[in-house]
Amino acid sequence: MAEDNLDFTDKVAQWGAQNIKYISIGVLIGVLIPLAWNYNQYLEVEENLTASELYYEAINIENSEIVIAEATEQILSDHSGSIYEVLTKFMLSKQEFENKNYTLARKYLEQIIDTDASDTYNSLASIKISLIRMQEKEYELALNSLENVEMKEAFKQILSETKGDIYKYMGDMEKSFKYYNEAIAASAINNENLLMKHNSVKN
Repeated sequence: MAEDNLDFTDKVAQWGAQNIKYISIGVLIGVLIPLAWNYNQYLEVEENLTASELYYEAINIENSEIVIAEATEQILSDHSGSIYEVLTKFMLSKQEFENKNYTLARKYLEQIIDTDASDTYNSLASIKISLIRMQEKEYELALNSLENVEMKEAFKQILSETKGDIYKYMGDMEKSFKYYNEAIAASAINNENLLMKHNSVKN
């Protein structure tokens, strides 16, 4: 029995000596893969921290216009595809909307949808595009934008209220009243502004 064990040990030693290169490669791969993964995770965290700091600079109203513009540009150029690019484009769209530059405001929102970061952001962008279309008096296009909202249940109140607004501007008080009713039913709180809209189209 001892000789058999010794013979088996010799065979294992011989196999190991003949295949040492492959064993070493296997061990090296086993070590490098986790290290590479950890390093990539580290880089991702570092990149997010940098983008986060830039975004703070971009939204900090105490900063000069130059600092804000530089931070914004750096986010768009160096952190494309990140959540901070999406948030920055929402911010830029809001600024352009307030400046009545509706075409550019809509462009930023369309880019957010193209990025496809999440259903939530896509839905918010579609709703905001609808509001811009309302300002442009493109009411059918405003309704079409609302149809692109994927999370219809989550945004039911705002969708119904916006449809009520659109139909009111179109002069269809019956449909406006219907959607304001739906918005009130979906609202978790008493919304005085919504109730005023509802009463304004009530027969």
